[in-house]
Amino acid sequence: MQNKTVIAGKVEKHNKKKHTIKKHHPQEHDIIVEVEEDGDYLVEKLSLDGLPDKMHDGVPIRWINNFSIKKKGNYINQKFFVTIPDIGSSRLVIYDGNGNPYYYTGDIKNNTFELTDGDPAAGMAP
Repeated sequence: MQNKTVIAGKVEKHNKKKHTIKKHHPQEHDIIVEVEEDGDYLVEKLSLDGLPDKMHDGVPIRWINNFSIKKKGNYINQKFFVTIPDIGSSRLVIYDGNGNPYYYTGDIKNNTFELTDGDPAAGMAP
């Protein structure tokens, strides 16, 4: 089970919509999240502790970053974009707010993809 420990000082706010979430461990990567709608968002860097190390099919996961986006104290359920480093031929893995890792099946353009779940982690497999 995921440990939702907030790691302070790892989020750089560019404006109300765009934030950089800095890596905490050497194996992580900085990512950028950008929400489409204006609003007051709380973006937090979360620990990787408790995230699964393998997919349901046994393929290992290398976590890129873990974060949350909240509005008025609740995880958002609206469109936002995440920009990650190039993952090459690896498959993008998302860990959703329900605690399920899945292979992302949407479009990835210029290392950017769309999500709506405000409590994700992003990784790659293998």
